[in-house]
Amino acid sequence: MAHSLVSGRQIKAARALLGWSRSELADRAGVTAPTVKVVEQDSGVLDELASTRTRLCNVLAAEGVAFLNGGAIGVQVVPKNEGLRTEDLNASNDD
Repeated sequence: MAHSLVSGRQIKAARALLGWSRSELADRAGVTAPTVKVVEQDSGVLDELASTRTRLCNVLAAEGVAFLNGGAIGVQVVPKNEGLRTEDLNASNDD
């Protein structure tokens, strides 16, 4: 899923699943806690917040968060050492 399409609610849910405070996510992403709050409160996907949203999503994805936008919008945490991540799929894994 393109990180520019991730909602603020998904980011907030992902942060909660990891047990992180806004300050912790902000520190890891190099933004301020009030900025995280603004992104999390965005019920849509404002273009003005796209680069910050992508930055937050990259930090969360590095911790195993997968953003879902299929039959139901959501997030899940995939343990780092469990299975293949979507971005790791290629023809060599087809066996």
